[in-house]
Amino acid sequence: MFFQKATPPVNKIGTVPAPIGGLNARDSLANMPETDAVVLNNWWPQPYGCIVRKGYQKWASGLPGAAHTLAAWAGTDGTEKLLAWSVGGFYDVSVQGPVGAPLLTGLSNSYWPHVGYTNNAGSNLVAVNGVDDGILYNATGVHRLISGDGIVDYTWKGLDPKKATTVASHNHRLWVTEKGTALGWYLPTDVLWGELKSFDFGPLLFKGGYLEFIATWTLDDGNGAEDHLVAVSNTGLACVYGGSDPEVETAWSLVGVYNIGAPVNGRRSFAKVGGDLFVLTQQGIVSMTNMLVSTKVKDKQQGFVSDKIQFLISDYTTIWKDEVDWQLSYVPKINMLIVNVPKGPNVLNTQLVCNQITTSWASFENMDAANWTAYNNQPYFGDYGGDIWVAWTGGMDQVAIDGTGGNSVNAQAQQAYSYLQHPGIQKQVSMFRPNFILAGHVNYNAAIEYDFKPTGVETPGGITGSPGAKWNSAVWGVDLWYGSGEGQRIWSQASGLGVAAAIAINLVASDECLWVSTDYSFISGGLL
Repeated sequence: MFFQKATPPVNKIGTVPAPIGGLNARDSLANMPETDAVVLNNWWPQPYGCIVRKGYQKWASGLPGAAHTLAAWAGTDGTEKLLAWSVGGFYDVSVQGPVGAPLLTGLSNSYWPHVGYTNNAGSNLVAVNGVDDGILYNATGVHRLISGDGIVDYTWKGLDPKKATTVASHNHRLWVTEKGTALGWYLPTDVLWGELKSFDFGPLLFKGGYLEFIATWTLDDGNGAEDHLVAVSNTGLACVYGGSDPEVETAWSLVGVYNIGAPVNGRRSFAKVGGDLFVLTQQGIVSMTNMLVSTKVKDKQQGFVSDKIQFLISDYTTIWKDEVDWQLSYVPKINMLIVNVPKGPNVLNTQLVCNQITTSWASFENMDAANWTAYNNQPYFGDYGGDIWVAWTGGMDQVAIDGTGGNSVNAQAQQAYSYLQHPGIQKQVSMFRPNFILAGHVNYNAAIEYDFKPTGVETPGGITGSPGAKWNSAVWGVDLWYGSGEGQRIWSQASGLGVAAAIAINLVASDECLWVSTDYSFISGGLL
């Protein structure tokens, strides 16, 4: 009988990039790319590393309650306005500070789907809610859209504005959906009032139901870029039409009907991202471009842009399916797609966010947003207490209007498990160092987890103004590290052993912090 001599332990050094692949709720823990993460909260994955998400500052205060709808209006002269609906009132919150008197009162609710629409008369914002007369906002002020003969200014004939639930702009026409029906209604081109005519999508809805919303999707199908109209039902069918005039057969044609899955509750489940149209469904986020097929009726394909977190979205939409503050929004300046996840009364909402450059996902917490919009190229959100906040600014949360106060951002991560290029081999990490580039102070606790059994890492203490620790003289979990834009690389001791290892980190930051990579010093043994 022959025996192989045991391989003596060998000390090795390995480096794993930061989890730039983002949150992964799809792959097996044993086969997940090491640049992904099992937990990635309040980190923002970039191509070069992960940064702690930026903070937020109070913009406006004094609304009577939750700001369930925010809207940005931009005039043709460059003027921009931020508008908000709260507890039956319509407000101009464009100026930072306490809000003034409402522009309108006596509204039935604060959920107002809206669209920007520019014609020869200028730039307009049209909003409806399915209960009240419509709202038209432009440079001349606020006007109500009411039922009438369609000749008198601000009157609609054919459909009472009180029955309009969503509004869209397609090829110079306003389109609206009628409450509880499969009818879409449209105005003549380049007008805001007049006689609306109906288009019945019902014969295409083989699953039944009513129209949830109408939106536009820019598609180049070989004949040049063209805006398509997309009518989505509450049962998850997307009816797509191309053309410019529903009354002319040669200028209006069905592109296809797609089974995309039922959209989430609240009528704010879609966002225009570049030329594409994304729809947040109970199964995930669907890209209409990826869904396009040659047949007229087709079940959903692999058109999800939320592939890595699809199961997570399905869980969330199952648990909180009845909540109405679901929203899909996009901030072009930072290439950020935001899924607002409402968790019900007395529970802070969370956000799932995607970097549209890397398609990497993460989660954000401690921003209790009821609604989001982009204003002055920045993300803004309204909370449930009557305040408006400008997000993605500075390094602190809950900063006051005057720039004082605030709380440090708490970020957590557990990176995917890595075999450190030695699969199947028992190893013991003796030392590790996360490599940061810092612009201020940061405090963190970290540990090495082994073999798919997370134990968790406690939140470190807050940030103070004391100086940072010197190289090789810090007390782990107590001292502060900082770098003023310089690299910080501190070796720390680890314990335990296993075949696969992952860093878990719990960090508190008050300024910019970039996580680039993690180095490991480990002892590698033989086969088990």
